[in-house]
Formats: sequence, C-alpha cells, structure tokens
Amino acid sequence: MLKKIVHFANHLKVIKPVPGQIRKIVSGYAETLILRRSVLRTVELALLTECNSGCVMCYASRMKKQGEKYLTVEEYKDIWKQASRLGAFSVILSGGEPTLRQDLFEVISVMDPENTLFALVTNSLNLSEKYLADLKKAGVRTIHLSLDSPDASVNDRIRGVEGHFEKVLRAIGCAKKLGFSVYISTVIMHKGLGKMEEMTSFAKKHGVGIVFSLACISGNWSEEKDVLLSGEEWTKVQEFMRKNPFIRSDWTINFSMRQECPGGREKLNISPYGDVMGCGMNYVSFGNVREEPLEKIWKRMRNFPDFKRRSPDCLIGADRGYINKYIRPLSGTVPVRIDKHPANPIPLDEL
Repeated sequence: MLKKIVHFANHLKVIKPVPGQIRKIVSGYAETLILRRSVLRTVELALLTECNSGCVMCYASRMKKQGEKYLTVEEYKDIWKQASRLGAFSVILSGGEPTLRQDLFEVISVMDPENTLFALVTNSLNLSEKYLADLKKAGVRTIHLSLDSPDASVNDRIRGVEGHFEKVLRAIGCAKKLGFSVYISTVIMHKGLGKMEEMTSFAKKHGVGIVFSLACISGNWSEEKDVLLSGEEWTKVQEFMRKNPFIRSDWTINFSMRQECPGGREKLNISPYGDVMGCGMNYVSFGNVREEPLEKIWKRMRNFPDFKRRSPDCLIGADRGYINKYIRPLSGTVPVRIDKHPANPIPLDEL
C-alpha cells in the first residue's frame, strides 16, 4: 500500500489539477473504492492516421479507411460533452502524429481546456519552441515524446527518421522551459529488458518522467512472432516499476488503486472515424460515436467479459489468453466491431 501511495503522489505532481478536476478525481476514487462503480477517467483521441515518421512498430497505419472523413471539431465538442458527463477529466491526443492535424488547436478549444487535463503524444518532429508555446497557451500541460533508445543511431532507426533523437532532446529542453510536464514514451519488448534500465536512467538524467508501453502484435508488428514479453520478463518489468514508482503506464494509474488494465472501464480510445476501443492498440471496437451515444457504447464495454474481469496484466501486451483470442485473428483494416470479430464474435445485444 505504501508504494501505491508513493505512486499516487508522483502522479499528483504531474496532473496538478484545477478545482474542477479535483472534484472529478475525488468522486472517481469514491465511486470506485466505496460504491464499486466504474468511472470514466480518460479518453484517448486518435486524431488521424497519418504520420511524418516511420516507426518500425507503427500501429496507426492499418486504421486508415479510404473514403471516410475524420471526426470534425464539432463532433469532438459533442464527444467531450458526453465523456465529461460520464466523469472524464483527462484527454490524451494521439494519432498518427497529432500535430499534423491543421485544426488541432480548434479541437482543444472545444473541450473545455480550462477544466480538462490534456496530454499530447508526439514524435516531436513539429515541435518548435513557438509551437510548444502555442500548445501551452491552448491548454496542453503534459507532453509525451516518443523515444526508444539513448543511442541516437539506434533510436533514429527504430523511429524511421534521421535526427529524431536530436529533435526529442531539443523538445525536452523547450518544453521544460515552458513549464510542461515532460515524459518520454518508450516500448518494452521481448529480449529488451536492458532498455528499460537505460531509458529510465536517461529520463532521470534529463529530469523528465517516463511512460512504459508493452510491445504488442498490432500494426506493423501484427505478424511478428518474437516481440511479446515472456511471462518471466513481464514479472521483471513489474518488479522494476515497483522499485521505480515514478515510472508511469496504463495499468498502474487506476481509481481502484490496483494494477489492472483500465481499457473499457476507466479509459477508452476513439479512432479518427469514431470507433470506440479499449485502447489504441486493442483493435476490437464496441460501437461508433457517429451512430450511438458514448454512454451506450461504454456500457457495452463494461459488460464485455475481458474488460469486466479487470485483468492485472496489460491485455494487449501481456495477457496471452486475450491476445490469442482477440488480437491474433485480426487482419486487414482495423478496428473490427466485436459482433463482427472473425474468430470470437459477441452479439451487441448480449453486451
């Protein structure tokens, strides 16, 4: 419990909530811990599929739907009204590369930026000091910069852009000077546990936080056989994170104060076209906000057995049962709605 409290305290340093957020945070913990209800905390918005880097593990490219238009500013305004009523106070802006959306600042402006905690996940390639200053003025307070090695040449090869490492270093300096909470986001994969120690040391050296994501068989890695952590490696990752409570991940910040995958209960992802999923790499959708109210879709997700059981493991990176049942069978354009899953469909009216 002491380590949970330390981890929570570190998280509070990051979110620096305003009064409106504090009310929702306190309510979220009370409803979850006392009333045993699910409360929506975070909505991740994948704003587009395009990107200006060429990451070896890219998971967004397969989500491109030819002929369909992305969600509009007005649609995002309505989505956030719905999500906010369900308890959400946190928005993660991702992609593709979110800074490629020409109307990014308009999207932010219609989601109550004074009372919403915004985080931007970016490859840093478009982050000039002026652009960062504009993001801060718009309401973004946390920046997650993608980085996968403290060695420039190794990182640039993984990220597919020469000079990416140097761009991240410059972005770190500018973002810290402007007062952002700055994190580096890095992928932990099979036979790569030495990297988590190297990247954690890098983060400490540069005075930034770090977010761990687990390698998964999605996107460019959908056919890979040797990227998922073994059970022993997953145990070592968890032990390392307990010893370093400033490290963040999807499965450690929960209203339940327990380690568990938040997908479909506390957190959900909305694709550029409105498909609602547990997270951006969990390619099973439960409805589309262009067709149904978010609350109805979220209820369906909470009734989905694999979300309902509150897996202590990352569903798409460490829960082999879920991976084999729902992720491995998928191919082609994603996401796939649960009732149309090629191997394990569930009728919508059963959820």
